[in-house]
Amino acid sequence: GVGMVQFGTSKATLANVRTVNASYGIFVPAGTWHNIKNIGNVPLKIYSVYAPPHHPFGTVEKSKS
Repeated sequence: GVGMVQFGTSKATLANVRTVNASYGIFVPAGTWHNIKNIGNVPLKIYSVYAPPHHPFGTVEKSKS
């Protein structure tokens, strides 16, 4: 899929807005406001990796929809 990545110090102060696809890796520093939105016509698959782990093992988050 194709996505739009937004991040900055707050939702109102976005330092970066980028279009991304399968060839991208995104690193978000701790404490940075961020959002990833599907802007394509097919499902967007993302993998989130937190370090150190933020959620208990086996946690599955529900999507906004």
